[in-house]
Amino acid sequence: MKNLLLLFLLFSTTIYAQNEKFNLNFDQNFKGEELPDDWFVWGDYQIDKDSVTNYSGKYAAKISSGEDGGSFGSIAYKIPARYKGRTLKLEGYIKTENVTNGFAGLLIRVDGLAGSLAFNNMQRQQLSGTNDWEKYKVFVRFPENAKTIYVGGILSGNGTAWFDDLKLKVNGNKDVQEIEEVEFELKPAQIDSSFANNSNFKIKDLTNLQIDRLYKLGKVWGFVKYHHPEIAKGNINWDNELFRILPKLNSKNFDLELANWISSLGDVDGDEHELPENDEVELCPDYGWIYDTEFLSEDLSKELKEILTSKRENEHYYVGINSGVRNPRFTNELSYPKMEWDDTGIKLLALYRYWNMMEYFNPNNHLTDKDWETVLREYIPRFVENNTELDYKLNMLQLIEEVSDTHANMWYYDEALNEFFGNKRIPIKVQFIEEMPVVIKVGDSAGQNIQIGDVITHIDSKPIKEIIENNLKYYPASNFPTKLRDMARKLLWTNKDSLELTLQNKSGFYTEKIVSVEKWDDSEKIIPSHKYIENDIGYIYPESLKRGEIKDILKKFEDTKGIVVDMRCYPSDFIVFSMGNKVVPQPTDFVKFTNTSLEDPGYFEFRNGSKVGSLIKNAYDGKLTILINEETQSNAEYTTMALRVAPEAVVIGSQTAGADGNVSRINLPGGIKTMISGIGVYYPDGTETQRIGIVPDIEIKPTISGFREGKDELLEKAIEVIKTSSVDTK
Repeated sequence: MKNLLLLFLLFSTTIYAQNEKFNLNFDQNFKGEELPDDWFVWGDYQIDKDSVTNYSGKYAAKISSGEDGGSFGSIAYKIPARYKGRTLKLEGYIKTENVTNGFAGLLIRVDGLAGSLAFNNMQRQQLSGTNDWEKYKVFVRFPENAKTIYVGGILSGNGTAWFDDLKLKVNGNKDVQEIEEVEFELKPAQIDSSFANNSNFKIKDLTNLQIDRLYKLGKVWGFVKYHHPEIAKGNINWDNELFRILPKLNSKNFDLELANWISSLGDVDGDEHELPENDEVELCPDYGWIYDTEFLSEDLSKELKEILTSKRENEHYYVGINSGVRNPRFTNELSYPKMEWDDTGIKLLALYRYWNMMEYFNPNNHLTDKDWETVLREYIPRFVENNTELDYKLNMLQLIEEVSDTHANMWYYDEALNEFFGNKRIPIKVQFIEEMPVVIKVGDSAGQNIQIGDVITHIDSKPIKEIIENNLKYYPASNFPTKLRDMARKLLWTNKDSLELTLQNKSGFYTEKIVSVEKWDDSEKIIPSHKYIENDIGYIYPESLKRGEIKDILKKFEDTKGIVVDMRCYPSDFIVFSMGNKVVPQPTDFVKFTNTSLEDPGYFEFRNGSKVGSLIKNAYDGKLTILINEETQSNAEYTTMALRVAPEAVVIGSQTAGADGNVSRINLPGGIKTMISGIGVYYPDGTETQRIGIVPDIEIKPTISGFREGKDELLEKAIEVIKTSSVDTK
């Protein structure tokens, strides 16, 4: 009887496990492998199933950083995105042990055909240290064009983390284990796979006539892409159409070929759409070239004018507008990860795609240093004539730099670019102060002569100023201080076994030959989220905040004379309103935005901004000082804009990163991923923030002498401001 009962329990357990569509509790291990069934690994940490330390069932997943180091570890599970909904929520239990210099978190990523569409890994919550089992949640939007959902756990830094009992829910409460899957009908653009891996088009010797025609094609292709209703419906694969028209580049009458090509796309309802008046919008596109019959033939001009005034719907296969924020969402853009580097067609696609995304959907395209028309013509020969992987990626990196947006970069590990910048590291960390790299941390293998505060003046006999001038083009950013910030991180990367550094200290100049290493710990000490600087002055460091912690901190500091908010970091929690409503005693405008639409791409108009503050009796009445510099970016800039409207608030420091607003992600051929600031962010009076950043009330920049003396000159000024009854901001 006992054996029969055991057999029944075993049978019941097996049936229950098999009824679960997805093995999210880690308990199924019918395959007998090292990981639970259907789970796989990202990263380079040690990952196992653990039958001893678990929250429920048989197993938990265990991630350990190990003694050999590494970058991160993640255990992931793949789920087809065959559900309808607006949001996805991943719930699960996490236990941590001695997690330092990083975080543990639940991970959820949503991919489309072209790559990642949504992502969250709890990084902002900064779960670290030692914590017993606790339930956590992470949310992402659920894009309509999603194909795959990845869920799991992640660990970065040092330590160990366990994960168990995960649940994925659609719209907050519908468990994917219980709801039915749906089939989605493919669009004709998705079915057309004629050029899946290459364009079959190459140019060997580029002529001036071809450059002129490729310039015209790039403008025409991009305009039609975002204005033709058939493309908007997903009835035409527009990448493939580029590859079909390119072989006609050398035709006797190229304009006629273009006109016939566009006409073949289908009829449009001309004169059905009225364009906005230019004086009714903040920014408008220049459509003069469409009417220029010296640039275009009359037939081609006529085709484009009819498309311009054709009826357009508020949906588009290649782009959407996110609800609420209203930033563009670029969809269904294939990334051609296996492209051949001498494939002229795909390289031109990359140039045309990016250039036209900026032309019609970048709210800050008017702020580029170069005229955007000039950029397109300049880069055509560069993309066509250079035929290695590194050529292509450096050209793309420099094209992205032309946008002058700190959000714009190539945001992923790239082996070719890492090899270019250097796979080895000199074990010294630097920060630019007074436009010179100053040593802020020294590894043990760097020797004893180099000290914190020493200034590097030459690298392998090259002056730092020359190195800066030659390399700025590889650091996309909104302004010069932020370019230097990013350059500091790679300045001492090399492929050599050593670098010779010339340094200057208080005594004079000296030279050191430093051996390069594969890895070294360049992390800084974790700054606490808050502390008392003095008995009556509080200090808040938003990067170390735990979710919701700001309310308790403000309660703790409510009787202080002042609070220093150190925004020289990226906040781990969104405190614009949770803190702003406590320090601003009445609702106050602090920002407004511009955005475009799918009906009129390229036209940007102001919309209502946001207010911060509330009518509460116990609003904080001490002084608020906010510290800023080039590390203050995006969320940090937005938070500063909100907090500075508090009574007597004073912003102290120097130019910020100048990249505010929600980001829009972009996929480009070659597996390249980048972003732009997707909405225009302005002060209520219409003053722009992009590239400019937050202008401080009191401008103070660190000095080399102050750093050597261990001073934080911005913090010292903030304390002085709080202690004085009046502030001179001049």
